[in-house]
Amino acid sequence: MTSKLKTDVLETVSGSGTIALTNQLSGMTSASVPLLTEAHVPAGSVIAVYHQSLGTGSIATTSTSFVDTGLSITLTPASTGSRFYISYSHSPHMNSGSSSSFSQNFVYRDGTRTTIGGGVRFVSTSGWRTFSQTTTGVDSPNTVSAVTYKVKMNSGDANGLFHVGSHLDGNDSPGTNTTFTIMEIKG
Repeated sequence: MTSKLKTDVLETVSGSGTIALTNQLSGMTSASVPLLTEAHVPAGSVIAVYHQSLGTGSIATTSTSFVDTGLSITLTPASTGSRFYISYSHSPHMNSGSSSSFSQNFVYRDGTRTTIGGGVRFVSTSGWRTFSQTTTGVDSPNTVSAVTYKVKMNSGDANGLFHVGSHLDGNDSPGTNTTFTIMEIKG
């Protein structure tokens, strides 16, 4: 059953005047309805999502210096108050036979390392180890100019190959994808 409300006159609370509603919707077009933009949503709302995914087995290094992983997203903040929730997931796989074998990975913003990062160190008898890892954090670039976020990694032992994004099933066949996601949060 459909409800209907019928009235001839609406008055203000004080009773000092009437509210005219005659044909308020007549003549309206879709152009009359305002476009919803980030200006219309409250602070703390997600206003944009950026995502990149790499196939399995696509990243490997024996470098003790930080190198690009191929995870890179360039974006332009909506305002200087924007914050970015950053998350990347991968499956580290490395030889644990050396006590110096480890790997680190960090998010860089325009070439400068942020505090968003992680690492892995396996120490045991000789052998390869693999697990899933997700790293998250928040960055506030305080700009409206384009910024580039990259994930970089290194290997603590130049003799130990480090992979990201494969080997979860014990070999080089597909395991998991490496993903990089950034959500812009209105400040």
